[in-house]
Amino acid sequence: MRRDKKNSGQQSFRDHTLIAPSARVVGDIEFNGGLHVQGEVDGNITVGSEGGQLVIGETGVVRGEIRVPRITINGRVEGDVNATEHLELASKAQVEGNVFYVTIEMLIGARVNGKLVRLDEERRNLPAPEKPGAAPAGASTATDNS
Repeated sequence: MRRDKKNSGQQSFRDHTLIAPSARVVGDIEFNGGLHVQGEVDGNITVGSEGGQLVIGETGVVRGEIRVPRITINGRVEGDVNATEHLELASKAQVEGNVFYVTIEMLIGARVNGKLVRLDEERRNLPAPEKPGAAPAGASTATDNS
């Protein structure tokens, strides 16, 4: 029994890649399995055919577009984020770009400077939000002098 646990633990970590806090990668990254970014990445991050999960730690910075099914962000991203399964924005997450998601979990303190767009089959054209001080849509602006 003990040997099985050890082998299954090695299997789960076999396809994991760590970009250490002292590392800086310039160029696009395609990975399978797990990718944990604690350093800097100047390039796009995508997942290969076998799928995977991306974690951007507190010290991690990504400058580029991210296209990964499962993403956890607790660092900084300067670019669009595309999560086709699940996105978690932890308390120290900072995203400067649009966020496309199917399901999202956002903790207090996380910041997004861009649009949040839910990916689903059904697209709805919703009206733009009202500007403060503007009359509600359909409200009459004529005055009644009776």
